[in-house]
Amino acid sequence: MRAAHAEERRGAKGTRPPDVPSAGWGCGSAYTCIHKYVEGNITVNKRLCLSTAALTLLSPFAAFADEPTGPTVLDGFSGWLSPDWSQDFSATLGVKVWINEWSRDSFISQTAFGPDGDFVTVTDTAPDSQESDIEAVPIPQLSARYKWLFVTGSYYSKTDFDFEPTLGTAQQVDAAGNPVGAPIITTFETSGERYEWDASGGIYVHPYVAILGGYKKVRQAIDQTITTTFQGDTGVDTSTSNIDIEGPTIGIAASVPIGRGFGVYATYAHGFMDANIRDVDTTPPCCQDAGTREFDADYDVAEAGFSYTHGMDQLMPHLPLSAATVYAGYRYQAISTDFQEQGSQDRSDVTRGFAVGVNLTF
Repeated sequence: MRAAHAEERRGAKGTRPPDVPSAGWGCGSAYTCIHKYVEGNITVNKRLCLSTAALTLLSPFAAFADEPTGPTVLDGFSGWLSPDWSQDFSATLGVKVWINEWSRDSFISQTAFGPDGDFVTVTDTAPDSQESDIEAVPIPQLSARYKWLFVTGSYYSKTDFDFEPTLGTAQQVDAAGNPVGAPIITTFETSGERYEWDASGGIYVHPYVAILGGYKKVRQAIDQTITTTFQGDTGVDTSTSNIDIEGPTIGIAASVPIGRGFGVYATYAHGFMDANIRDVDTTPPCCQDAGTREFDADYDVAEAGFSYTHGMDQLMPHLPLSAATVYAGYRYQAISTDFQEQGSQDRSDVTRGFAVGVNLTF
């Protein structure tokens, strides 16, 4: 009887990490405690039993304490799950497919060159942002964990995007806001290419929660053709912008198992970025390099979803594979650049969409 009770106090094998207290560990489940008290199978202090049951039921994590967690680790701020604490070391290889759309704020200037070459005030009816087509982007991911410490990295594969053409009308106005002269009609045709990578390390502060810090880089190349019509004359200008956005990041990730291999996860990270933008006018005769401009930028990324983990050591005993995890969620990434120039405003760069992935843990 005493041995059986001690076994219950240990809980499910492999679910308790070393030296981490929790209301759900060490006394069995609330149901077991109440059931045994009612049935009279063991002698236990009534007040202690009821207190343990209350703590277990009220703890946000204790309801899942006896559920074995999948032995997977962080993989680039996404698809995150609690590791198998019965193992000191584990490595995870995975790939995520992000079905994402890219939107960029349009450059809406409140000034333009007048007929005499001077800046004049204008009103611009161009859309506030440009929306791209939807692309499915593979993101390979690799991570490793030793006890409470981990490192992780991911790579957003180089992908081409086409943006919807936009049409705007710029109208010169006087001090009272009245139109002056003929409007300027402008069509923007834009395409872009981008890739990203990140690397980070962190520590678990709770079996289901980790904090991490790292480095992120985003590389973009924007090609644009601008067709302008003014008083019956049409001109075409082309340009290329090479944009490097990079800097340190900090983040938090949480995962909670909900039973039978299923779980929920959520991640968030913020970055303190530098944006280096190099504009090149490629209009024939090519080319005029405007040089590189540097600005401050903020980076934010969040993802949340559901996961399922299945142990593989019995299905494939001849392989060093211990578990496989599939997950699906929604991912949102935003970069806000602070343009400190006359006639300009902050611009947002947003990538969003559903993500699905698979991780293999060894």
